[in-house]
Amino acid sequence: MIHLQDIRKSYKNDADASPVLSFDKWQLEAGDRVALMGESGSGKTTLLNLLSGLLIPDSGVVEVAGTDLAKLSEAKRDRFRAAHIGYVFQTFHLLEGYTVLENVELGATFAKGHLEAGRAESLLELVGLGDRKNYLPGQLSVGQQARVAFARALINKPKILLADEPTGALDHETGRQVLDLMLKTAIELGITVVCATHDPAVADAFERTVRVEELR
Repeated sequence: MIHLQDIRKSYKNDADASPVLSFDKWQLEAGDRVALMGESGSGKTTLLNLLSGLLIPDSGVVEVAGTDLAKLSEAKRDRFRAAHIGYVFQTFHLLEGYTVLENVELGATFAKGHLEAGRAESLLELVGLGDRKNYLPGQLSVGQQARVAFARALINKPKILLADEPTGALDHETGRQVLDLMLKTAIELGITVVCATHDPAVADAFERTVRVEELR
């Protein structure tokens, strides 16, 4: 499902600069649910962005579902991500000028084909927000916004879900509810999950934990 080989990624043009990420190999199988841990600045978000194709490595192979993302153009990576990968960002990236329903539907923007009728509404029901579909994000609690972001990540029936500190802005109880919903849904749908976190309690909910430092 996911195969990374000889990865090197730096944000500086200097070829001698220390890379943010540098490791030989990492592989995940379909259905794996993995917590990715590391200190701030360790490269967790960078690794998620490589897996999603938002970034490409300076060298090495990032192969997802049999496709080497570095060999795709930016437009093709966008379409690939829409078709195969859901992403829950740390700050959710909800658009305030759009309703909750419209925010979920926007997740299908880059997908090939038409949005399945009623899918966005069904996902909002799944996350317990069917009665909030016409609200604006600013009218929701932070926990509810996290649920909207999760629903949007599922809009295209992804094979892989990436989550960047999805509970970081939530209190303990709300974070646990969102995390439980995410994992329960992933198990039911057979989705591979990679979740970046610094919280050991979040990591404990996953099948296994990988520390970014150990990939170096």
